[in-house]
Amino acid sequence: MIVVALLGVATNVATGALPDGWTPYLWLAWPLLMLLVSVLVVVEVQRGREPRRAATAVPARSRRVMLDRVRRYWIVSVLDRSLYEEARIELGVAATADDRRHPWSLRAVHRDGFATSLDDRTSISTLFDQLDETVVIIGAPGAGKTTTLLELARDLLDRADRDPDAPIPAVFNLSSWATLRRPLDQWLVEQLTERYGIPADQAAAWVAAGQILPLLDGLDEVAEQHRDACAEAIAAFHERQPLTPIAVCCRQAEYEGLRSELPLYGTVAIQPLDRSQIERYLDRLGPGGLRDAVDADPELWKLADSPLMLSIMALAYADGTGVRPLAAGETSPGSGRDRLFARYIDTMLGRRPHPRWAPAQTARYLSTLAQALRLRNQTVFVLDMVDESWSARESASGWPMTWNTMLLSWTAIAAVLGAAAWTWDSPPGAVLLSGLLVLAGLMYANRYDGLFDLTWGVRRRNESRPPRSWLQDWALDLVDSAYLERFVLVSAAVAGPVVGGLAGWFAPGGASWPAGLGYGAGFLLTTVVALVALDSAQVTLYFLPPPPRAGRRELPSPLVGQRLSFIARGLPGFGLVVAVLTYVPVAVARDSAEALRAAMLLGGGSMLLLVAVAALSPMVEQILVRRRLAREDLVPYPLLPFLDHAVQCLFLRQVGDGYIFVHRELLDHFADRAEADMPLLRFRATAHAARERSDRVAPASNEPEPAS
Repeated sequence: MIVVALLGVATNVATGALPDGWTPYLWLAWPLLMLLVSVLVVVEVQRGREPRRAATAVPARSRRVMLDRVRRYWIVSVLDRSLYEEARIELGVAATADDRRHPWSLRAVHRDGFATSLDDRTSISTLFDQLDETVVIIGAPGAGKTTTLLELARDLLDRADRDPDAPIPAVFNLSSWATLRRPLDQWLVEQLTERYGIPADQAAAWVAAGQILPLLDGLDEVAEQHRDACAEAIAAFHERQPLTPIAVCCRQAEYEGLRSELPLYGTVAIQPLDRSQIERYLDRLGPGGLRDAVDADPELWKLADSPLMLSIMALAYADGTGVRPLAAGETSPGSGRDRLFARYIDTMLGRRPHPRWAPAQTARYLSTLAQALRLRNQTVFVLDMVDESWSARESASGWPMTWNTMLLSWTAIAAVLGAAAWTWDSPPGAVLLSGLLVLAGLMYANRYDGLFDLTWGVRRRNESRPPRSWLQDWALDLVDSAYLERFVLVSAAVAGPVVGGLAGWFAPGGASWPAGLGYGAGFLLTTVVALVALDSAQVTLYFLPPPPRAGRRELPSPLVGQRLSFIARGLPGFGLVVAVLTYVPVAVARDSAEALRAAMLLGGGSMLLLVAVAALSPMVEQILVRRRLAREDLVPYPLLPFLDHAVQCLFLRQVGDGYIFVHRELLDHFADRAEADMPLLRFRATAHAARERSDRVAPASNEPEPAS
């Protein structure tokens, strides 16, 4: 409709400007316009029908893609490579026809009071059907909750492959729900788009129609202050869609601590291992190794109460040696569980040494990752999580890394614009280029914190930083205060007349106030459009869903790559608008040739500023932060080869574009080591955690606790 209206206006203008001899034929313009309108209407109607005709084939293909991704991400990459299975493979235990999938037993309780105990041969999908397809799976840490949930996912995937009407099982981790605390159906749509790459409209249609079967892992991993709200969101979702099957995993103690239980139809409790189950597992391993270790150390019997600890023990003592003796001056790391995890880490690093990273370095890097994950109440590590807050000192001078990036980028912009001014032998052009440098500073100052902080929210002042100079304190007070935006707006309003007056003063042919007005109006409009475009880009990027997996590229990271592609798509239109708004007032005041030069200068320069400020500067900051962390020996650079090495050592698992520790217990152990070994990082972590109790933290990822 807008295009048609503009065509009518353009036709009026064009026909009114025709030569006098063509006046008798002006009436032809209106039939032609009506014909054009009719053609446009027909084209739009046809375009509107085409997606509906193709829509019947799209859901079937999307369904196959979704089923394949769930199977690859969770069954092949996690369930089939659980620690229990890896221990069997590592120790050479042959699988037999009656091989048990797991050594634990289940106790099912229906809300009507029916209770039954089931052995390890019972299909979890059969139990799921008996409990009306809505269950809560509870158990102690390491008991096998996630493995049981993924076994259910495997059976439901097989069912969905056979039955096109069956809902699609999808695994989600609830830890990221606490970030925005949306209604569960909205959160599911976001996670389907972010983690599985499903288009938002398709994901919304699936969730609304009950075509997604949510398998929700890690209710206990939701921040404690939001756990009850998360349970209420699950209950509200089940009340709105009572026919949609659902399964939830939670540690037993945390589930019993909820204000009210989930209104689901059944509870599946995973029972602790008894002595006979442990003996049966040890018999399968054969003599030596773990059998000798538990005979020599009775405390190990107390630790072998869960499949996770049993698998850890089997791998830790697979070499047949006893407990590692303490070196001179070394103290015991703590409880028997801590000593067992330390033994496991030493054994796995000894089996798979890496020529680049010593075992102590590998453990240190993993401790840094674990502490960052625990600090943010997340279980999945993605590359965009690495930021300046990881640094143990952040900056020895108290000068944030983002400011260093700003100065570096501004200097590069100044060099480019200076070279352009030197080659463009025009005094007004040099004035406009100088004005663009001022505009670059305003763009960097405008919403400065939100511009660079890509993943974890607005950075705040840390009162524990070393003392600063009065100039640094004044600058930080300015940035942190509400006067910054007012300062930017006033500066933008003043910059236009000042730059216009100087350009008019140096205009060819002598000083001219009309030239000053033309240049001033053009530069003022450029400043306004640039700041509005920057704000619009920031807001749009904030609400865009995180990009789906982007392969093995480390830099630029997925979020920075998303910024680059978004800015690149809108850059030509932005430059054209600035050029037109510059051309019109300068052409009115001067001539078209001079106006064209000014339009090209400000249009091209503003495009350079927007892409540099909004996209290239965050990329530079990422590189500088990664190198600083590598110098501090917190994480290696590049990071992806190290993550692959940790996967080979059975510390991490790769799920999609993220990495998860093989179990939350191992993550906690590494995080505890980080707090003991790196007090500076521990102090920063404590301060950060205190802020997060009152501030919203942006999501990093959402994947379930890995299988034990």
